[in-house]
Amino acid sequence: MIIGIDIGNTDTAAAVINYGIPICEVRYKTVKSADADYHKTHLLNLAEKCNPKGIIISSVVPEVNEEIAKACVSVFGKAPLFVSSDLKTGLSFKSEDPKKIGADIIVGAVGAVKKYGTPVIVVDIGTATTFCAVDKGGEYLGGVIAPGPYISMKALADSASMLSEISLTPPQRVIGTNTEERMKIGVITAHAAMIDGMLERIKKEMGAPSVKVVATGGMAQEITEMCEKDIICDKNLLMCGLYELYKMN
Repeated sequence: MIIGIDIGNTDTAAAVINYGIPICEVRYKTVKSADADYHKTHLLNLAEKCNPKGIIISSVVPEVNEEIAKACVSVFGKAPLFVSSDLKTGLSFKSEDPKKIGADIIVGAVGAVKKYGTPVIVVDIGTATTFCAVDKGGEYLGGVIAPGPYISMKALADSASMLSEISLTPPQRVIGTNTEERMKIGVITAHAAMIDGMLERIKKEMGAPSVKVVATGGMAQEITEMCEKDIICDKNLLMCGLYELYKMN
């Protein structure tokens, strides 16, 4: 068993992973200014479950890396391995500068290739919604970064005087009859339509119309249910990817 930690811009998820499957998990807010004690408070819950063989971290928030590494040493007695394109990934990279590829994108790609094969497209719906394309030869071709649903909603509320923040629950129709409903449609339904449209264009550019598509992330289930394309929803994709990367390295 290992500990896998996924540090996102909004939340941090840490799990005990056994043979690629998370068996218990803690999730807490990502706070850029937090010290090691903040992370220890949450990680101690996992220390009660196992003595891990090792720890691997995917982070898109470099400001927290040093403190969470200290917390890992304090709680588990082991220094963590951080995900980057320098690790063995089983992928090749077509990107001009692989070092700038987000750790979460690498982890998602590795997990998707392991579980679903190639070619594959990964859609990660979080603070940002990212698309990652891997061809049949295991080459990471590149992808897309778009504002996620929450960012889109907050931008509307912050920029328009007469709009305020709303709960992001899926609307039941596409013609809204009040301001809140119209905003939900503009954020949630429009996001699903954007995903459908981008998948069509990515598949065409890949020359792979039957490529598998896998979605993960905080709102993946709700939004992919509104999509018209065939999309596999896998909430454990990143933990699987972390486990595979740990094994390879």
